Amino acid sequence: MTTDSNGAFPGLDWGLPIEPPASTSTRPNGNRSQTLYRKWRSQTFNELVGQEAITRTLRNAIASGRTSHAYLFCGPRGTGKTSTGRLLAKAVNCLDPDPKVRPCDKCEACRSIAEARALDLIEIDAASNRGIDEVRELRDKINFQPSYLKKKVYIIDEVHMMTEAAFNALLKTLEEPPPHALFILATTDPQDIPATVVSRCQRFDFQRIGLEQIVKRLEFICGEEKIPAQVEALETVARQATGSLRDALSLLDQLIVYSGGNITLDAVRLMLGVMNIEAVSDFSEALIAGDMPGGLEQINRLVQAGTDLKRFNRDLVEHLRALMLLKANPSGKELLDMTTEAMERVQVQSKKVELAQVVYFLKIFSGVDYNLKVSPYGQLPLEMALMEALLPPAVTQVQAAPVVQAAQPQAPRQMQNVTPPARPAAPPPVASWSPVAAAPSRPAPAREAAPEAERPQAQSVQPATEAPVEEEAGLSDSELVELVFELVQQSWPRVVKSVDGQSKMIAALLKEARPTACRGSNVMLSFDYEFHYKQFKDNVRNRTMIEDHFAKIIGQKVIIKCLFDKEQAEGGKDSGSSSGSGSASSGGAVPDDEKTRKALELFNARLLD
Repeated sequence: MTTDSNGAFPGLDWGLPIEPPASTSTRPNGNRSQTLYRKWRSQTFNELVGQEAITRTLRNAIASGRTSHAYLFCGPRGTGKTSTGRLLAKAVNCLDPDPKVRPCDKCEACRSIAEARALDLIEIDAASNRGIDEVRELRDKINFQPSYLKKKVYIIDEVHMMTEAAFNALLKTLEEPPPHALFILATTDPQDIPATVVSRCQRFDFQRIGLEQIVKRLEFICGEEKIPAQVEALETVARQATGSLRDALSLLDQLIVYSGGNITLDAVRLMLGVMNIEAVSDFSEALIAGDMPGGLEQINRLVQAGTDLKRFNRDLVEHLRALMLLKANPSGKELLDMTTEAMERVQVQSKKVELAQVVYFLKIFSGVDYNLKVSPYGQLPLEMALMEALLPPAVTQVQAAPVVQAAQPQAPRQMQNVTPPARPAAPPPVASWSPVAAAPSRPAPAREAAPEAERPQAQSVQPATEAPVEEEAGLSDSELVELVFELVQQSWPRVVKSVDGQSKMIAALLKEARPTACRGSNVMLSFDYEFHYKQFKDNVRNRTMIEDHFAKIIGQKVIIKCLFDKEQAEGGKDSGSSSGSGSASSGGAVPDDEKTRKALELFNARLLD
């Protein structure tokens, strides 16, 4: 169809003149300001960034004439869902005789869609048009033929915001629309869309755009806009965009105004509050070396410089994640979306650290972001995370549960070799990471004096300056054991309830068990029925489950020992209480009941009068 002398379609008032057909550019002429992400929106499939698989599929469908009646585009923000929807609308209405080059971006149909003048392209924001009344109106109007284009295209953005009634009203129309209608649904939360809607559409999942692809696009736009920009600055912008090209272009637009048309790395850091690579790398070096004073000084410098600590912590977590992936897979550098300079620093640090150490750091600092957001104490959460990462486990456990640690009894020498629980309190010790070495329970005096040759070996576990628990607290061994046993008894119902949340069958078996004695980190469970006893005695996984829930409740490592009690449950409870106050030495009266004798034999204890 040709245009009249005024550049408009005959019989239609588009409101805006059409540029002469000789011009092939759809970019604005610069007479009015326009944001970069709108000015440089993809106008052909060749310009679409980072979605090659989707582009190829849609091109083949258009070339073969096998386009669907409904499409569902899913993915994070700024990955090209709406742009692809407009490209698809241009392609199905393109007037170029060769279907392989559609959309041509030259014909009148393509130009009218690109300039937002096409009445047959209807874009609906489902966030504000989410009700059943809007869907009924759409259903009534869809039967009208297109005004000018070959197909009437409906792009429904954020479709997951529609109500359930609106989805139900749309189902039949979506399943069998008129031949001239095409639906394109876009969403960032596909899990909120009913399965009945998804099954009626061809689904395409958009991926986050890679760092290199965003940088290349930014370089191209800066070149076209004649704006000088450092590559390092554009890499920083792309990294802050986290895979969203629209976010990257918005930041670039802001940087152009901030920097006066000359984008430098310093300008990016000042405007975005981004720390340089050296700051994150130096803090990571302090973690690896166990340099607590150096780490605290760096945090203080960040605060004095007005740095956003949440952003710094996210950069630190990303740096530690890169360390973890590189240690786990040294040849998988393609997994890391990093610049060349950052990659070199990560490779150097990976030679100084163990994988378990990096995982331990990640567990700590990945939970700091929320605390920094809600805490009224400024940098305190970050400082506490640093200390938790570098202090010995025994110190951090005292801070977390002081009552339990103060009452913890001492284990005899022969029990130091007991198998540790499934979840260690800290990663394995490494040569460069002495503060976080796993420390067993402190040794206690045995019932007989140990040979002199054994003492240096026992002292190597704990510093020589620490005194035994009895001397510090002024309590006898039996009083210490009795205090811990009372804590175990009080915590037992909570442990059973916690296990019930994971396995109701195991919790039902534990209802027939009870703690009857404890020594050090060992807790003895007595069972009245042999079947229940064997379910835990012969099954390490079941015992480990109890130990994990016990440790979570009382904040202390626990090792479960099982005992089969042939007596009545009521009699067993009385004797269990007496055995729970046993001592670390042998001798004393011999008890009459079998359960107490087994407890004394298991813990190498004696019965006090």
